[in-house]
Amino acid sequence: MAALLALTSGGCGHAASGAFPTSASLSEARRKPDGVAIDPATSPPSPVARAEADEGLITLLTPLGVDVAINTVGDFFRRVVLEDSDGLGALLTRDAQAIVPSSGGQAQSPSIGLWWEQRFRRLDYGKLAGEPLYRVSELEVYRAEDAIEAPLHPAIQTQTLDDDDVLVRVPIITARVGADRLLGDQMLFWLRRDGARFRVYRVLEEFQLQ
Repeated sequence: MAALLALTSGGCGHAASGAFPTSASLSEARRKPDGVAIDPATSPPSPVARAEADEGLITLLTPLGVDVAINTVGDFFRRVVLEDSDGLGALLTRDAQAIVPSSGGQAQSPSIGLWWEQRFRRLDYGKLAGEPLYRVSELEVYRAEDAIEAPLHPAIQTQTLDDDDVLVRVPIITARVGADRLLGDQMLFWLRRDGARFRVYRVLEEFQLQ
């Protein structure tokens, strides 16, 4: 009988030691979630203007709208009327050139910035303030593929056009004020993309300083 009681009491003690904890006995400290392994993010490829379908993962640039090109041309003329050399320079690429005829009949290519500084010293472009210089409805805008099909000027080498380049032909309404000729009858702007804007890369104009 004593042996039976010993076995019974031993079994009860073992069950009590293995009892599950109740919610009241758990720690109130906030439990941290288990760590989760995450693969490191892969950097996307550098954006490009064009790509072939078989090139795999690519990032394409969104083409800039025609309005961005037109606004660049408008900014150019505003700087001209103000004779703002610094503001004009901010619109240009580092290698921007003006393609203009020389006195010998050949085209010359001075820096756009230097070319307009000479014109500001010789002529009064403030006379153009308030004058209509061009009509937006008459502007002709060409993408690189359009220019390749129909070259707009002998000085434009179509094979050197970047995919994002834009050409804007501007018929000038007010080329003269009184006896002073201030602009050519038309100007052709070759714009080159720089991020989310265009900069002026070339300006072609039939104009000579007298």
